Amino acid sequence: QEVATGVPVTISPVVTMVLEERIESTGQLVARDHAEIAAEVAGRVTEILVEEGSAVRAGEAVLLIDPERRNLERDSAHAKLDEARAQQKEQQREYERVLELRQKGVASQSRSEQAETSLKLAHARVAAAGAELGVLDRALRDARVAAPFGGLVARRLVSRGEYVTQGQKLFELVALDPIEVEFHLPEADAARVALGMKIEVGVSPYPDELFEATVHVVSPTIDRRTRTLRVRALIEQL
Repeated sequence: QEVATGVPVTISPVVTMVLEERIESTGQLVARDHAEIAAEVAGRVTEILVEEGSAVRAGEAVLLIDPERRNLERDSAHAKLDEARAQQKEQQREYERVLELRQKGVASQSRSEQAETSLKLAHARVAAAGAELGVLDRALRDARVAAPFGGLVARRLVSRGEYVTQGQKLFELVALDPIEVEFHLPEADAARVALGMKIEVGVSPYPDELFEATVHVVSPTIDRRTRTLRVRALIEQL
């Protein structure tokens, strides 16, 4: 006769647990704004107002490119404009005088046409002088090289007394507040990240701290070469 044998069973109450799913990736910190400031006018660097590592505010001057020379050029152009306007008024009076004489039958048709042509030329000289003054006004403003945004001067590429040409790079400026982290996720994890998601970021200088960041860029496509998805997140405070 066979005797049935049982298997010991332990009964425990059901416990609800929260399992945390984590995705880890290695990335890099990147400046949200990064620019190489170039000269918009040619000239000699007469003053450098900030050095490498200095913090600057948006609109703050960082370098001057011979503004004294630009001021002299502008004053000369302003004098030419005043002269052209004076000649214009004189030609206007002459034209009106000839027109009056023409109506009285004293002045000839050719004299009237000549006065009209002279007045048109005077108008053109005023317009040209005004345009030249506008160009020199802009050059004077551009001689004061300003930071387009607040940040730190990462590199200074020119020295005082150096002659720079239009388009030559002068400073490298980076904005480190706020700062972003950029990383890549495998294609299999692409559906597990979304805009506005909160993530934790660890950085080497602070091995025992985690910083909160918010995902604000998720690439719409997968990189064909690496089969990964590019993600950028904004770190709240570092």
